[in-house]
Amino acid sequence: MKDLELLLLDCSPRRDNSTSRHLTSQLLPALTRRFGRAVHVTQRHLGVKPLPAITPEYAESLVLPVEAARARYGDELALSDELIRELDAADIVWISTPVHNFTVPAVLKNWIDHVVRRDVTFVTTEAGKVGLLRDRPVFVAVTAGGAMFREPPIQPDFFRPYLTAVLGVIGLKDITYLPSTRLAMVDAPLAAVEEHASQFIADALTAR
Repeated sequence: MKDLELLLLDCSPRRDNSTSRHLTSQLLPALTRRFGRAVHVTQRHLGVKPLPAITPEYAESLVLPVEAARARYGDELALSDELIRELDAADIVWISTPVHNFTVPAVLKNWIDHVVRRDVTFVTTEAGKVGLLRDRPVFVAVTAGGAMFREPPIQPDFFRPYLTAVLGVIGLKDITYLPSTRLAMVDAPLAAVEEHASQFIADALTAR
């Protein structure tokens, strides 16, 4: 049976004691068991090897028809093309990330800016933007020091509404958030992450 292709976007800038990376390490084996197939992982270490921000040439390309853009700015679009091919090949997308200032880290925003591209991953119609990528499961293992993602809210949550909206633009709508929060309020954050992961394994992942 063919392996499942999983694209892992690791957004933590921390080399040691990363809570989001630890959460992913607890959950990915459970994901493999759930699907009953081997999983081949392609990993982007966005947090420690950030992508470059988009260039003026890339920005100019976005106002041109796609073939004209490639002809004029092919070199500037090469990284974007590579990231989109990588995303398109994935059966599963896994985003491992902290929350930074109520929303996604800058390194994840850079990746988004490279893959959300008019006439390549979405088209604009009279009814709005329509994604060109096939939908597939997206898991977001997200950690936060504060009391995020709860009702009633204590802190603003721009993370989930933004990420849901922007991934939806390109066609990715099957999104599962796996949060581990309030980690700045406990003595052993990694142990708290493990407790949250165990609960997800027992409930969220098996219930899908």
